[in-house]
Amino acid sequence: MPDLTISSTLHDAGRVLALDGEIDLATENRFQDAVTEALVTQPDGRVVLDCADLRFIDSSGLRVLIRAHKTAREQRAVLAIASPIPRVMQTLRITALDTRIPVFGTVSEALAAPRSNVS
Repeated sequence: MPDLTISSTLHDAGRVLALDGEIDLATENRFQDAVTEALVTQPDGRVVLDCADLRFIDSSGLRVLIRAHKTAREQRAVLAIASPIPRVMQTLRITALDTRIPVFGTVSEALAAPRSNVS
């Protein structure tokens, strides 16, 4: 059974949510809650989704990303994606989400990026 583990780490430059597993209908609500909580507790801050261990994301996960992008703008926070595997990156590209939410090769790059590059 696919599952999702989300671990949250606070850094000087923002909060990192490490996603391990799959985001689908079964795990969508947990992902939504974690991302929303991170964004509303980091107003004017930065939230990086570490996707190095995210093996799959379907349309329900993409919906969460779209809502998270909107929440980030409302909170004047920065939302970024880091280290997506090729399969996940292809999904972000096909849906053009990579044009709305900045994608970085590493978490360090996402945390270090100037706000103007990620807002």
